[in-house]
Amino acid sequence: MKMLRGAGVTVISGFHSPVEKECLNILLRGSQPVIVCPAKSLEGMRVKTEYQKPLEEGRLLFLSPFSQGENRASAGRAVRRNDFVAAVADKVLVAYAHPGGSVERLCQKLSGGQTPLLVLDDMHNNHLRTLATGMVGPKTIMTATAL
Repeated sequence: MKMLRGAGVTVISGFHSPVEKECLNILLRGSQPVIVCPAKSLEGMRVKTEYQKPLEEGRLLFLSPFSQGENRASAGRAVRRNDFVAAVADKVLVAYAHPGGSVERLCQKLSGGQTPLLVLDDMHNNHLRTLATGMVGPKTIMTATAL
């Protein structure tokens, strides 16, 4: 994340899990744009105090494909959100996908499509090797994600 932050790459994600939330905190310490896509409507959503400055600077955007009334995150909405994020992204970077899980199914949808699928080169992602456009590691992530 620190490498992405330093490169000024725009990052779009749901930032839902604890690890993803920590990634968001790291990214917000940089100067690049960040887009947060929650798996629910933006209606009535509370914005944390620490997000005010990047919002005012125009570096943070909250974006959601969900309409009013869809104000609770769910597994189904997370899948729809991930499909939305992949549709608007120039490239998709997957750090980990549980075998048989929804992120692996997203990778299967993206495989062979127009959006490059980059996967973190780790033994826990071996099941994604045939789906990925490229496997990336600390030394190659910057060149692979450059626009």
